[in-house]
Amino acid sequence: MGKHFHLTGRTSLRTRITLGMLLALVITLWLATLLISHSLRRQMEDTISAQQFSAVSLAAREVDRSVKERMLILQSLAEQLNNIPLREDSLQPQLERRPLLQLMFNWGIVVLDAQGVARASIPGSLGRNGVSYGQRDFFRQAMQAGQASITEPMFGQHTGQPVISMLQPLRAPDGRLVGMIMGVTNLARPNFLDDISSAKYGATGDYFITVPHSRRYMVSSDKRRLLQPGPAPGINPLYDRYLSGYQGSGIAVSSHGVAELSSSVRIPSTGWLMQAVLPTTEAFAPIRTLQRQLFGLALCLTLLAGGFSWWWLRRQLLPLSEATTLLAGMRDGTLPKQALPVRQQDELGLLASSFNGLLERILREEEQAGEHAANRLLRKIVSHIPGVVFQYRLFEDGHGCLPFASEALLDLYGLSPQAVSHNADPMRAMLHPDDADAFFSAMHASAANLTLWHIEYRIVRPDGQLKWLRVDALPEQEGPYVTWYGYIADISQAKAMEAELRIAATTFLTQEGIMVTDRDGVILRVNPSFCQITGYSSAEVVGKTPAILSSHRHPPAFYQQLWQSLLQVGRWQGEIWNSRQNGEVFPEWLTITAVHDSDGQTSHYVAIFQDITERKAAADAIQTLAFYDALTHLPNRRLLLERLQHALDAAHRQQQYGALLFLDLDNFKSLNDTMGHDIGDLLLQEVAARLRHCLRVGDTVARLGGDEFIVLLEDLGLQRETALREAESVGRKILAQLKQPYQLRGHDYRGSCSLGIALFAGEHDSTEDILKQADLAMYQAKAAGRNTLRFFDPLMQAEINARTRLEAELHQALENGELSLHYQPQIRHGHPCQSVEALLRWHSPQQGLRLPGAFIPLAEQSNLILAIDHWVLQQACTQLAAWAGHAATAGLSIAVNVSARQFHQSDFVSRLRHLLQDSGANPALLKLEITESLLLMKLDDAASKMNSLRQLGITFALDDFGTGYSSLSYLRQLPLDQVKIDRSFVRDVLDNPNDAAICKAVIALGHSLGLTVIAEGVETAAQYDFLVAQGCQVIQGYLFSPALPAGQLQDWLAATWPAQHGGSTPPARQQQLPASLAGS
Repeated sequence: MGKHFHLTGRTSLRTRITLGMLLALVITLWLATLLISHSLRRQMEDTISAQQFSAVSLAAREVDRSVKERMLILQSLAEQLNNIPLREDSLQPQLERRPLLQLMFNWGIVVLDAQGVARASIPGSLGRNGVSYGQRDFFRQAMQAGQASITEPMFGQHTGQPVISMLQPLRAPDGRLVGMIMGVTNLARPNFLDDISSAKYGATGDYFITVPHSRRYMVSSDKRRLLQPGPAPGINPLYDRYLSGYQGSGIAVSSHGVAELSSSVRIPSTGWLMQAVLPTTEAFAPIRTLQRQLFGLALCLTLLAGGFSWWWLRRQLLPLSEATTLLAGMRDGTLPKQALPVRQQDELGLLASSFNGLLERILREEEQAGEHAANRLLRKIVSHIPGVVFQYRLFEDGHGCLPFASEALLDLYGLSPQAVSHNADPMRAMLHPDDADAFFSAMHASAANLTLWHIEYRIVRPDGQLKWLRVDALPEQEGPYVTWYGYIADISQAKAMEAELRIAATTFLTQEGIMVTDRDGVILRVNPSFCQITGYSSAEVVGKTPAILSSHRHPPAFYQQLWQSLLQVGRWQGEIWNSRQNGEVFPEWLTITAVHDSDGQTSHYVAIFQDITERKAAADAIQTLAFYDALTHLPNRRLLLERLQHALDAAHRQQQYGALLFLDLDNFKSLNDTMGHDIGDLLLQEVAARLRHCLRVGDTVARLGGDEFIVLLEDLGLQRETALREAESVGRKILAQLKQPYQLRGHDYRGSCSLGIALFAGEHDSTEDILKQADLAMYQAKAAGRNTLRFFDPLMQAEINARTRLEAELHQALENGELSLHYQPQIRHGHPCQSVEALLRWHSPQQGLRLPGAFIPLAEQSNLILAIDHWVLQQACTQLAAWAGHAATAGLSIAVNVSARQFHQSDFVSRLRHLLQDSGANPALLKLEITESLLLMKLDDAASKMNSLRQLGITFALDDFGTGYSSLSYLRQLPLDQVKIDRSFVRDVLDNPNDAAICKAVIALGHSLGLTVIAEGVETAAQYDFLVAQGCQVIQGYLFSPALPAGQLQDWLAATWPAQHGGSTPPARQQQLPASLAGS
């Protein structure tokens, strides 16, 4: 009977415990697996949908950009054809000269008149000229609207090809609608939508564009869908929702019965829908795979946990089984008696029954020796434990004591174990008042239920020190009292760390953005404020570097200094410009701190920043109020004085001249009195706008108050005469602008101003002195009759007088024949001299020989340049006719510089034609050199005149190329023959890599455009060899000869190339170069 009870009880206990633990584990594990699987599926579906919508949005923006680009090209073409008659002979050449249009519209361009008849088209091979589109709905609708439009996809009436057309209105100069320009794209041929039609979305998905009105597919990765109708209304509710305007993603069953994930975005410029679909079997395949893996893992964990539980419980209960067997044997007398603990019923109940029979005998025999040995061992063990091991006894009357406590009690409480061995009141007295109730409640609950006594509490030691302690103890009922055996641990440090972590977590939720990186700058964590400020989610930045925020506004040196500060002092603070996720650049105040580990090595970086956009905007507003005039928004006196002081300092350092112009409006008070202050304010605003228009970038115009304005000019040159000329030019421009009529709320007003100019070079000048000088000069201008200007310095006034005298002397020079032309050879490599450049010289009776730089700028500012240019052209034509009578010079051509003012005279072509006819000169030997600035002033006028002169045989060279505004567009549009490299680039071509690169580029450009390249100012053989090696065909400069009078030029030609000019033939090397270079 005993053996039967022993086996049955042992098996029953193990089975119950194993099954109970396994059941709880399986339920928990599978519930967690189901929840995780559901959450992962929902998150991944949302992520995949968002990714698909982003891809569709990107494709829609690209299509929208391509459509707008083509509509803009058609608009530009329509504006260029406005003045051209709607005839095939006029329009067809215009289209054919623009072959690039067919790259934008693969089915060409068609120009339609108001009746829809094609008047011109490209490519001509399609034969659309003369075809009428007047009955087509898209044409009638476009003409009725009079606006740009895009047709729906259709099959061409004559070609049968699937096409879309883009139309722009064509208007006459008076604004009338006279037709349409139509750009056609063949959807069946390569076109700008091929990126959509050729793209595959996944393995089984599709991109396509749908036309909502006709419910047809216009473009699709699946070629079978081209112009095919989509699902009929009601078949696919999600598709119907897309067509009604919804933009987003969703899942629906297609007309083929396939569940698909789709997204749709409307293309703004056309109204088309950019869509993508992907069967859910492919879209959510990773989710199903992940679910299978997750459930497989859960099954494995279930089996593993069950087996481990069975093995572990068998191992843990084995001693009890053995103890049961031993006790039964000792009770029967077959085994020696042994001491066993009494714990509980079942297996332990059998042990308890056996132990109770032996307890008295064991205590009698082993009490003394065992107790002493156990106490020694126990004290040795507990003395090495960093906490208090204790025995606490609670009596029925409520008082307690600690019969045993380890020596660590002295460290925690400051009490010896003996002090509390009979009464624990000294320890109770140290309890923190806020924790006493919880302490005793936990103790009494443990005593009542004989359960674990666990609590964290505080004590206040007599020295005032606060400590956090934790007690863990198990109780036993020992007669009339309860005894606990347990352990008291000091958790003060852990509590401090917990508080620090709580503070850190609270700090992390601050309004400032926080970013934590590792030592290599990889982002580990960001706070919600970071996401709110930058627009990035945590998932988008974690794992990346802070470079994702870069605005590219700071140079590399800025970031080098930042990292140097971090590495040296462990901290950097300052203002920095970063960018948000949407590309917006914003300022922030950033503090970066290095975090060090226990070894003193940098382990992390913490960056804290504030968005200071609003703060900077407020500062800018305050700056505007402090430094700018509220009415005109011009700098006020305060800002002017700062800029003037800066200009004085810069002028002194750089030895550059500057000028201050003081303006006072004439009769402004009368305007205010007669028309009111509102009209006066309007005039001041208009004057401010005109003054801005007159100045260069970098110049300053300010309002002092009332009707007084100041203009500050800097960098006027190193020479006083140059500065004087520039300041006077600006002043006269201002006078002319302010004299133009004003429209002030319907009132016509004509005004003027008096202008005083003070020149400064920075030395011994103060801001107030310069202002006073300009003010005095302004009053001198008013005294001189108003609407005029005066310089403060009498010496400057004398220089103006000198310029006036120079202008008078130049008039006399023209009348007295003091001007002459000299000719400088232009040598083509490997050939004798075939052309020369005519250069003007002035033989002044007072000054001797004067070069053009001394008087041409003055002539260009007055009408004298027209007379001088006419004289030069007349002399050049006469010289060509004279040279034609000599065999040595009959083929020599002359290049003549033409000023912009002369070239843009309305009768320039007719006057030059008369000069050629009167002189008998050969037009083919006359070459006109024009500058880039001349072309840019009136490009269309220049092109028309050049084409007219080209018909006479005259050729053209572009002078000083690259020194001003250079544009390849006018090089292609104009009938140029040559392009000249300016002497400023040739001078240092061997020493300055930039100049060398410019020379190479101009030569390459000339070759690509079929233009002859001339380098002027060549003075050394090394320069010559470099330029020739780069492919420069013609050389001009002192290396060959200075500019010579006609007679000396003929002598030079005969001496340099005898064979070609009457002498014997020199050696081969001399045939290529003049005698001065024969041995180089």
